[in-house]
Amino acid sequence: MQQSKANVVVAIPTNGNDGREQMSGVFDYVNMHTNWSIQVINSRTDITDGILESALKGADGLLLATSHSTTRLADRILGENPDLKVVVTNDHLVPFFAAHPRCRTFLIDSESVGRDAAHYFGSLGHFASYGFVHGAILYPWSVQREDGFRSALPRRTPLFVFPERPSVEAQENVSSPVIQNDELARWLERLPKPAAVFGSNDLFASEVLTACAQIGLKVPQQVSVVGCDNDPLICGNARPPLSSFQLPFRELGCKAAETLDLLLQGQDVPQGTVSVAGTRLFERGSAARVPPATVLVEKARAYIAEHACGGIRVDDVVAHLGVSRSLLDLRFRQVCGKSVLKEILEVRLAEVRRQLIETDHTILKIGHDCGFNDPDNLKRLFKSRYGVSMREFRQSPE
Repeated sequence: MQQSKANVVVAIPTNGNDGREQMSGVFDYVNMHTNWSIQVINSRTDITDGILESALKGADGLLLATSHSTTRLADRILGENPDLKVVVTNDHLVPFFAAHPRCRTFLIDSESVGRDAAHYFGSLGHFASYGFVHGAILYPWSVQREDGFRSALPRRTPLFVFPERPSVEAQENVSSPVIQNDELARWLERLPKPAAVFGSNDLFASEVLTACAQIGLKVPQQVSVVGCDNDPLICGNARPPLSSFQLPFRELGCKAAETLDLLLQGQDVPQGTVSVAGTRLFERGSAARVPPATVLVEKARAYIAEHACGGIRVDDVVAHLGVSRSLLDLRFRQVCGKSVLKEILEVRLAEVRRQLIETDHTILKIGHDCGFNDPDNLKRLFKSRYGVSMREFRQSPE
């Protein structure tokens, strides 16, 4: 006796590369293994504005991926369709579906994505710092990618996270704020160079490239940038083209369809969220191997950080490293975009700033302790760097 066709609704938004890949994975499985009658809903607004609920009347199964975390959607789907089998592939909806006996849940292993990014940067050489960029909304998958990235970084190498203030947490009916480009540019300026920056998706990584261009940071010489999703519209149009990890969304879609098929056949499928791991890197112009000169520059910066306030000069750094002054200054400009002397002055001024905030020492004593023997020169340099006098800064350090 021929098995009757199952009526299946596939509700996966395809406005992004992740959804398109996932949809392709669903049909990889469907075309090989099922005789489903399928209705596709691939618009986010259709999924949440009533069309989905209408499509589910008489449906046997549902594959659901939507960015809207809403308990009402889950309650309506499960309450109004008591025999429906559901497979969910979006982290916002997993908490509302995972425990239900008619539902199964799948997610991308986002922590492994972060680890893969850290390992890739490690293969390029030694960076002075690492950065991780979230969007203006703090999505769960973005937090997990940061956790994985942080866990796999070299020890004692600083990680800087943007935004520095807590982002808006993803929640129902919150309009999407955008990254503030000027704030991102200032954050990038402060990163020790060369820096390796991982954007939690291609859109955020492309914003990094835009901010670098805005302030004249060279990519990939000073800042190497990698994103993920491998969205061709974003990566190919970025300048330089964006290196990106392709995530296993196609495999996710295939596994989700296979699981729904088993549920529709009445087979026993263990509950619990299944994580799908595995990335593929597409290298483009935004990331590059760190040149050997970086090692020399990092040794110079470490020496300067320790001794700048002791009154050292450029010649002292040169003597410590045993190289010519012209070579050191050339490498420093190539890697950091500034001279050795400017690095010494910036370290001293940062210490002046710290002491103005944290101590009650006189301005004259602070200048002397930080390697400035000429008070007038210090006043000029400080105001040029911070926009106010030392006295004004101390009165209002914010």
